[in-house]
Amino acid sequence: MKKNILFTFLIFAFIALQNFCFAQNSREKPTVFTEKEIKNGVEIDEQSKFFAGDNPAFSSVEFDDSSWKNIKISSKKNYTKDQPYWIRYYFKIDSTMINESLCFDVKQVGASEIYLNGKKIETIGKIGDPKTRVFKIKNEVPQLFSLNNTDVNVLAIRFLPIVGGKKISINYSPVALDVELASANEFLGENVKMMRGFNFVTMLICGVFSALGFIHLLLFLFYRKAIYNLYFSTYNLSIGLLSYMVLLFYQMTDPKSIEIYGFFSFLAILVFGASLTGFVNTLFGRSKIRLKIMLILAALLLILYYFSVKTAFGLLIFYIFFVWFESLYLIIRAMIRREKSAFIVGGGILTFFLIIILTIIANILDSLNIAIPTMFSGDEFGIFVLVLILVSFPISISAYLGWQFASTNLSLIKQLDEVNRLSDINLKQEQEKQQILQDQNDLLEKQVDERTFELQKEKQKTENLLLNILPHEVAEELKENGSSEAKYYDEVSVLFTDFVNFTQSSEKMGAEKMLVELNECFTAFDMIMEKHGLEKIKTIGDAYLAVCGLPMKNECHAYKTVLVALDIIHFIEERKKTNPDVLDIRIGINSGSLIAGIVGVKKFAYDIWGDTVNTAARMEQNSEKGKINISESTYQLVKEKIICEYRGKIHTKGKGEMDMYFAIETKKDL
Repeated sequence: MKKNILFTFLIFAFIALQNFCFAQNSREKPTVFTEKEIKNGVEIDEQSKFFAGDNPAFSSVEFDDSSWKNIKISSKKNYTKDQPYWIRYYFKIDSTMINESLCFDVKQVGASEIYLNGKKIETIGKIGDPKTRVFKIKNEVPQLFSLNNTDVNVLAIRFLPIVGGKKISINYSPVALDVELASANEFLGENVKMMRGFNFVTMLICGVFSALGFIHLLLFLFYRKAIYNLYFSTYNLSIGLLSYMVLLFYQMTDPKSIEIYGFFSFLAILVFGASLTGFVNTLFGRSKIRLKIMLILAALLLILYYFSVKTAFGLLIFYIFFVWFESLYLIIRAMIRREKSAFIVGGGILTFFLIIILTIIANILDSLNIAIPTMFSGDEFGIFVLVLILVSFPISISAYLGWQFASTNLSLIKQLDEVNRLSDINLKQEQEKQQILQDQNDLLEKQVDERTFELQKEKQKTENLLLNILPHEVAEELKENGSSEAKYYDEVSVLFTDFVNFTQSSEKMGAEKMLVELNECFTAFDMIMEKHGLEKIKTIGDAYLAVCGLPMKNECHAYKTVLVALDIIHFIEERKKTNPDVLDIRIGINSGSLIAGIVGVKKFAYDIWGDTVNTAARMEQNSEKGKINISESTYQLVKEKIICEYRGKIHTKGKGEMDMYFAIETKKDL
């Protein structure tokens, strides 16, 4: 065993030495991130270029940072107040992640500006003078970006840390700056899933314990002699408040909120300990002096918080541990004395300590690399253990209160036995009525559940249909606000397709056969649009209208649109080989600005307007069968990637002479 531990220590020491010697990041030795690392979220935690100073040129790709220091991005060092710092990091991505949506997940203690390849992509907080600066703990919604090559990328971060000022009561971040590169789809999906689960668990705990607290507070108000109800009420309310504070801490972005959240968390834990010692001493303690001392200590800790937050938190931990062991001692002593109530309440306390001990043992086994069942190492099991720890003691106390209430009722039943004997017949009749009512209630509840389930299914169908008609962002806006405003987009590309001689071919093929042909072609077009990220707008007879660059901005909108057109031409040519009745198609593309939004209030449709749309239609009308006709504006955006044929100036209805080009194919060296 000792040899294994020594061997493990030597391995970790060797790995640490390797990281220390070779993990420095530079332009010549950039870090290469694989597809698996990016999709799982990879933390940027290597030796990076670091400089104390401020110069806009530091964000440039060509800037020479060879003289800068090498430190870890996440390193917490002695920063200087009001001094901005720059960090530069070099990396490459796997070729499989080209043009995939990526994002940086940033957690920090200050304000920062994120530059990628010389371009600012995100600002978290605000770096300015002391009057205008704004500090943020994290970016709530990371900005998305994509990389179109596997060259060396330069990540430059301008960072202003929080230094000096009022001491913060809780160290809410173990590092000054934490940056993680992740796939946007996986990151946002996991965040939404985790947020939903976390919110559900915390609010469930908060709601259940708050409800218990108010119920027992009412019991105390109705019967003041039962002081244990007051203690149990504050105990449950403190757990409810603490769970709510955990939720607020998880969602917090403004470091100014830490003070008020820290105070209420301290208060919740303090009330938790004071109410627990009050409850146990009221039931099983014989010394009232000890209870008074514990409550006075709680009051002194609250006063100490005003003078020294960290000292108060440190002493609070010792106070809580003393309360738990005091409770354990009093309950075990009562169980030894065979007090019946002690066995009921003690079950919760002993269960709590047993779970804590088993958890510690499991962690020790895991740290020694001793295999433990998978079910005991998952997040679900951890949540189950946490919930069990929280509810074990309240359940036992509730069971005790229920037992006490039952004992009181039993005494009353014995005293009123004669009255119950005389009213037995009426009682049975009343029970039968109650059973009938219960059966009716069960039937109604079942019918309500069935109807609710049906309504949920219909609602889901409606939402799916809405998402099929409208872009996701527009559909969400429509559901939340009941309406959607038209928006202006300054950089998009519009694609028009039209089948040649459609009317004559329809008469020749017949309406039914032509409808089948259109459906198959348009279905294939839909798949091509989804492949390249274009938004289908509508079909008008045999014409097909789509756009790239909205509602989500896409810097490669023109190139993506031309790729879609090339795929459509390829699809038609391949289809002709097996189907002689396939119609020829012509395509037109134009790039520019437009307005997009919902038309009308009944049978509404998402549509686009503007001169860019009209010009795209003119491009299609002046195209030829099997050709892709693009405008001058589109040509300027794709000429570096697409081989084009200049057609000259062509007269266009309502536009006059316009330069037009045929898009032939992509350049082979791309």
